[in-house]
Amino acid sequence: MNEFEKDADGASKKGTRDHPEQYPTENESLFDKFKSQQTVDPIPVEDLNLQVQDEKHKEKTKNKSSSANKYK
Repeated sequence: MNEFEKDADGASKKGTRDHPEQYPTENESLFDKFKSQQTVDPIPVEDLNLQVQDEKHKEKTKNKSSSANKYK
């Protein structure tokens, strides 16, 4: 662990980590576990699935959003 991965008092960072799918979790994600993955942007799969469904139903009005589930 380098100096940038520690808090100001020298303790390593712990606590709630955000999951790549944008919901809080106590488990460490792969993006936190490996140094090479810390600069990688996760793809929100829920958003991707909704987008694919919207593309299949082109004439239908969009009435679903993952934001409504995320910010409950």
